[in-house]
Amino acid sequence: MSLVPFSNPVSKNDIVLLGKKYHEKWENFFYNPLQIEKQPTELTEVRDVILQSWNRSKQYKDLNPMIQGSVKNISDEELKEIRGKNEVFHLAQPVLKQAGQELSNDKHVLMFCDSDGIIIDHYGALPLARHIGNSVNANNGAQWSERWAGTNAIGTSIILKQPVQIFSSEHFSHSCHEWVCSSAPILDPLTSELLGIINLSTTSDSYNTLSMMKAIGIVNKIERNLFHNYYQAREMLQNIYIEAMRKWKNQIVILCNSKGEILRINSDLQGDDITSLMSCTVENNELTTKKEWEDEVTLHGSQYRAIYKKILWYDRFIGLISILEKKNRISHSTANHKHYAKYSFQSLVGKSEAFKSTIQLARVAASSDSNVLITGDSGTGKELMASAIHQASNRSDYPFIALNCAAIPKDLLPSELFGYVAGAFTGANPKGSIGKFELANKGTLFLDELGDMPLDSQVQLLRVIQEQEIIRIGDKTRIPIDVRVIAATNKNLPEEIVTGKFRNDLYYRLNVFHIELPELRHRSEDVPLLAENFVKKFTIKKHHGPYQITKEVVGILRNYFWPGNIRELENAMEYAVNFSVNGIITPESLPKHIHNQLTLPINTVKINPVNQAELDWIISVLKRSQMNVTDAAKKLNMSRSTLYRKLKKMGYDIKSLKQQK
Repeated sequence: MSLVPFSNPVSKNDIVLLGKKYHEKWENFFYNPLQIEKQPTELTEVRDVILQSWNRSKQYKDLNPMIQGSVKNISDEELKEIRGKNEVFHLAQPVLKQAGQELSNDKHVLMFCDSDGIIIDHYGALPLARHIGNSVNANNGAQWSERWAGTNAIGTSIILKQPVQIFSSEHFSHSCHEWVCSSAPILDPLTSELLGIINLSTTSDSYNTLSMMKAIGIVNKIERNLFHNYYQAREMLQNIYIEAMRKWKNQIVILCNSKGEILRINSDLQGDDITSLMSCTVENNELTTKKEWEDEVTLHGSQYRAIYKKILWYDRFIGLISILEKKNRISHSTANHKHYAKYSFQSLVGKSEAFKSTIQLARVAASSDSNVLITGDSGTGKELMASAIHQASNRSDYPFIALNCAAIPKDLLPSELFGYVAGAFTGANPKGSIGKFELANKGTLFLDELGDMPLDSQVQLLRVIQEQEIIRIGDKTRIPIDVRVIAATNKNLPEEIVTGKFRNDLYYRLNVFHIELPELRHRSEDVPLLAENFVKKFTIKKHHGPYQITKEVVGILRNYFWPGNIRELENAMEYAVNFSVNGIITPESLPKHIHNQLTLPINTVKINPVNQAELDWIISVLKRSQMNVTDAAKKLNMSRSTLYRKLKKMGYDIKSLKQQK
């Protein structure tokens, strides 16, 4: 007889006969060994896979065939901890939930078990799950390895790392003889390491000949998701390592995985001490919630300052970047490592011509040391672009400091920019404070919402940019600085200059490189890519597996106007993840204002689809604002003159719209 983990499908009629036949052999094997000695052929019809498992089970003296299933349970606290750390369980959720729904009317219980045979959760026919839990202790937290339950589909599949189907009296435990169980192992797509078990259980009278194939099908889906996830995570690790290598050019950079195994190192520093250091660091990482921390270490007799940064794949720890620098030459880049730019050009997503031409210009700006002005509607990604320019520049080893000019009260803005000395004004820090320009020395200062900066602060800013020196508030000492300024605004600065709200000399000083970010409605080709990117971010952040966006949703997203641009798309996809069903994002998963887009009247002027969408949105906002142009312009995040100009270009005016109302 050959070792066959699961035989050809047994018909439902044969199950009863098989159960009776095997029950006699089961009784003789465990309770009547003399009968086996007299008639060795008694066990001829018992499958090898079962006979070998029975022999293994018999060796455990504390196991009794009359036991009620598993004799080992873990506590609720232990189960909670195991469930929280089991990455496969979280990634498999969409597959498990969908399979559970399909099995709910099929009188099958689906169990997800870890590699030790511990039942993590149940899906499918829940009344049946309660029955199996009560009758054989197949509850969450029960351990169904052969060591604790004898011959059973879960435990035997763990031993063989192959699919196994156990029929009624083939089970070791007498209380399991009413069940037919089909298990398949989840194997690591890269290493074939056992990661878990999928088990389908049903009563003998509800047995389905396709049960085994269903279990294998579920495992195949999970392993495909795992492979996709591993590929993305590995690519992310490599990108982070390359970025770290570029950022910390003169330091030792080490990349290791979640087990502390070194994947990449840019140094000859090898040996047991470095290996031990990384494994211990990863081990200790589990004891801290910090994403970044420092330490002092000794390697080969030299003292190093170590900076450790967790690498999280949607909030799940997948690795660690370590930067080691000898203490006698701590560099400016390491001292200011907290003020680094988070985004690079690789972080920006898109393939449209509008996107590619913008990136091309930004790369030219990055190769220069001149000031940059970034303009665009709110939510188009101005800070991300500024960060990417800094990362690609020769200042990338130095700080990237961001300041939102609109978020600082008018009277406090100069002290934020230039700093102040002790006693400079009432309520000031008694020790004084360093300003953003000093913090950004040798690096980049990003001034967001520049159009909201008061005129008197604009004068001070212009002087600092021209002279490359600052004077702290309350002091007379001139402090030289070397700072590149990247400014951003959603306002039309030439219009602001005309109305006297912005200085033209400051505008020309900053506008050496002018990068205008396209609105998302002009990047419809990029919308599906961005949506998928955001979904990946939010699904694993919430410990869920990969989600699927339907074609209907892609169509809706591409046709929507996106007044809030990329930021609105990001929020919409987070909403969709929360309201998706079984990992499928449908039109119903989207926010209502996107799902239920209203088609408004079209003027006789021929308008292209993109401008039509913009016109529809403008008219919609005007109607909600009772045709108040000032109010509508604020809601649309544009000036009154821009609103009038857009309407005129598309053949409309306020007077005719009021008449339509």
